[in-house]
Amino acid sequence: MADVLSVLRQYNTQKKEIVVKGDEVIFGEFSWPKNVKTNYVIWGTGKEGQPREYYTLDSILFLLNNVHLSHPVYVRRAATENIPVVRRPDRKDLLAYLNGETSTSSSIDRSAPLEIGLQRSTQVKRAADEILAEAKKPRIEDEECVRLDKERLAARLEGHKEGIVQTEQIRSLSEAMSVEKIAAIKAKIMAKKRSTIKTDLDDDITALKQRSFVDAEVDVTRDIVSRERVWRTRTTILQSTGKNFAKNIFAILQSVKAREEGRAPEQRPAPNTAPT
Repeated sequence: MADVLSVLRQYNTQKKEIVVKGDEVIFGEFSWPKNVKTNYVIWGTGKEGQPREYYTLDSILFLLNNVHLSHPVYVRRAATENIPVVRRPDRKDLLAYLNGETSTSSSIDRSAPLEIGLQRSTQVKRAADEILAEAKKPRIEDEECVRLDKERLAARLEGHKEGIVQTEQIRSLSEAMSVEKIAAIKAKIMAKKRSTIKTDLDDDITALKQRSFVDAEVDVTRDIVSRERVWRTRTTILQSTGKNFAKNIFAILQSVKAREEGRAPEQRPAPNTAPT
């Protein structure tokens, strides 16, 4: 993943929305704190043994939002809101980089330590307080589904009660079969219906339990994903820490070359020819 300054440049040139929420600046699926340091060196620092200082994300973002103001007015407004200002010598070069006019800047320190942004899942792009507020709201749709399931179960149970075999109602069905035989046939039919109803009831109860389990899993997953942080990515793992191997390699090559040039070629003695 790129550094926060590169992400800010990309969003500024492509006119994408940058969301500022509290002390957090959100760039799509990633977010950084306002006070995170970029890798843009402040003019006048890092010289004569002094440590380098870097602009914060908040100060650069404030400059972009007030770029239409003259520098003195911008400085006064930044001081009013207690935000570090971008110094005048850095203003033109920094804006040219952020607006895409230049591809890089001499003030960007590629060896500066980068803070990895907090990754926001595509399913949890909203803020944590909004997620909690939504979780506290009653799930009307789920409750409606549960209510319909309960009504359907109650209707099946009621139909089961009404279908109990009564011998008084069988006596006038037919004179060709005995009452006991008809009752036995009815009992078999009702037993089959009861087994079918029981299977349906078990399926509905299992579905209700699974729905509750899935809801609980979604809440836990949202909470875990919202706190996840991506520390190393495929891009950052390949970034060098600034170590230079050329010096050691060139020294080895020079020693090998000097050794080869200093070695004299061996002279082989001429073979003695026997007199004829």
